[in-house]
Amino acid sequence: MAGRKTSVSFDDETLEILARRASEAGMDRSAFLASLVHRDDMRRRLAADSATLNAAGYTPDRAGALTASLISRSRAS
Repeated sequence: MAGRKTSVSFDDETLEILARRASEAGMDRSAFLASLVHRDDMRRRLAADSATLNAAGYTPDRAGALTASLISRSRAS
């Protein structure tokens, strides 16, 4: 994974959990952390988009279908 080097400190228990989860995912720790950050960002953007759609009068079913469509598009690209 290419990127800028940063330093983050974790306690020993957290490092063990991170190493285990990264290993389970077949990734190194840095790549696993990056995937968590991207996943969280996507969740937050989808929540904001859903709130906007609901405020605009879209029913939850229609907003859910549109959100699912956006997720599919995002995964395809």
